[in-house]
Amino acid sequence: MSRIPVLMYHHIADDREVTPGQFEDHLKYLKDTGYRTPDLREFYDIVTGAKKTNDKLIVLTFDDGYADNWICAWPILKKHGLRAIVFPTTSRLRETREGPNPTLTDGALSPRTIQTERLPEGFLSWEELKAMTDSGVFEAGSHTHTHRNFVKRSVYGDLEQELDTSSRLIAEHTGVKPFSIAWPWGQHEKSWESLVKKNGYKMAFTTVTGVNKPGCDPLYIKRLRVSKGAITWLKSRLILHRLPVVSEIYEKIYGLDGRIKKKFRKAP
Repeated sequence: MSRIPVLMYHHIADDREVTPGQFEDHLKYLKDTGYRTPDLREFYDIVTGAKKTNDKLIVLTFDDGYADNWICAWPILKKHGLRAIVFPTTSRLRETREGPNPTLTDGALSPRTIQTERLPEGFLSWEELKAMTDSGVFEAGSHTHTHRNFVKRSVYGDLEQELDTSSRLIAEHTGVKPFSIAWPWGQHEKSWESLVKKNGYKMAFTTVTGVNKPGCDPLYIKRLRVSKGAITWLKSRLILHRLPVVSEIYEKIYGLDGRIKKKFRKAP
């Protein structure tokens, strides 16, 4: 059984690292090369060894809950029949009585007008999140309530409240209790796992670079940050990580680089 890459997106917009056109190129490539996007339950079962498959799998994730995830990413994913997970920071989601923003496929506004004139807040509304999850295209996970760095500025009790608040709000607005969490800032501690489990989360997504093998820890899911929209970048990363030896070397080098940068950030 092959390794499973998890892609980490944030924005899909003309003025960001991945444009709508580039995102569509990504999805076309994934479809053309035989990738399938499992839902979270299936991904969990495969990671924990409860299910085996020879399918080429990939998981698509979106952190923070930006409005362009609804406006741009959702219709493109729906068009190509692929799934994704959105991890919204619940304190930033908007309450609105105006209804969801138009999407790229509505035809009411041009993509440029939608992005420049209809997104003053920048984050999803609860109504948009519910529409995304009701469609079956997106599942919603937690990104905590306030996106704090819990390593530096929080105590254990604050984290528990954040996990509970985020889970409760997502369940209230979408009707589904979140199954997973993506740690804000990529910060995580082994000691937090008991709180994650206590609040009903079965998977935790990190920003650690790498792919995931069956039998890996579901509370330590690695991801590949999509920092460039060019299709050549995506192709090169997926090819690299399908080669076990090369992938492991890359992860070790990238992990060492990350630890060095972290050490210097802590230096006075």
